[in-house]
Amino acid sequence: MNCALTYGFTNASGYAVIDQNRIKLIARLLGWLAVIVIAVLSLVPGDMRPHTGAPGTLEHVAAYLGTAGLLTFGYGGRRSPVAIILSLSFYSAVLEIAQIQIPGRHAAFTDFVASTTGAIVGSALAWIVLKALERISGSGSV
Repeated sequence: MNCALTYGFTNASGYAVIDQNRIKLIARLLGWLAVIVIAVLSLVPGDMRPHTGAPGTLEHVAAYLGTAGLLTFGYGGRRSPVAIILSLSFYSAVLEIAQIQIPGRHAAFTDFVASTTGAIVGSALAWIVLKALERISGSGSV
């Protein structure tokens, strides 16, 4: 059975199809949920924040990679990946500065760099996937 770029339903020919708009909406919602989760985890006192056991910089890279990837994929051609990267980078800087006032937390330039690196990689990977999907579907935008 051939699977088109739309999924979850079948078309008249019986092919599985994906509702691209629904997937993008879900990606956008998950991306914005991730933005909120990052704020909560960044602004709670140090003794209340859950720890994964991974190095802090890796946690920052992973959090922003996932967030940027979801937002870039979710917005597709409607938002520039560069705008998403710059917005998340600015957001990480604001959160790092805000941590100065929170007990058990500290601002760290290395955390800002890790967050920005994650945003760059996540957005780039999502952009690559979007471009690959465009080539597969033969359309100008996915």
